[in-house]
Amino acid sequence: MTLRERWQAFTPRERGLILVAVAIALVVVVRSLPIQGLGLLSASSEDERWLEARRIRNYQKILSRRDAIARQSQELKARYQADQQRLIAGATPTQVAAELQGTISGMASAAGLNVLSSQILREEQVGPFRRVGVRLTLSGNLEGIAALLTSIETGSYDLAVTFLEINRKLGASRRPVSTRYPRPPTRTQPPPNVAPLTATLEVKTFLREPL
Repeated sequence: MTLRERWQAFTPRERGLILVAVAIALVVVVRSLPIQGLGLLSASSEDERWLEARRIRNYQKILSRRDAIARQSQELKARYQADQQRLIAGATPTQVAAELQGTISGMASAAGLNVLSSQILREEQVGPFRRVGVRLTLSGNLEGIAALLTSIETGSYDLAVTFLEINRKLGASRRPVSTRYPRPPTRTQPPPNVAPLTATLEVKTFLREPL
């Protein structure tokens, strides 16, 4: 039996009920399709919003790191410039070395030492920086040498003593003292002579290097 014959076999009432059922089924199917599509669109929108929020957070982290790096860079630059001010100014290594030579000689004279000789040392390359120095031979007592070292250490310039040698001056002698009949010292008796010393030291400093 064909579909047409089966359809004609139904009574008019049965045919009406079948048509109503088919119509209701079509309405349900048609209404369900837009709802499912809207659900897909809603899920897609949620994913996009989540991804966008994550991108914004990543950008904020990058910006905060960049600001922190910029602040740190400024602090390091300020410290470097402050350290540069503690170096002797000069357009050339020769000028800086000559200024260093005069500075150390003045400190030695203020400490009561005599400058026997002074020599400018060869320029050195220490990594990306350049360094100059002077070599001086001085004469005097131990207190004067200590005073000079203190002046170099606590002065306004950033200097370093890289070599120091102290010897007794040639030809110096002490007052002979008898050990057989020692006499107690009196207030009017002058103190024994102290042999003078010679000191050879090298003092170096770096050249100013702009950033």
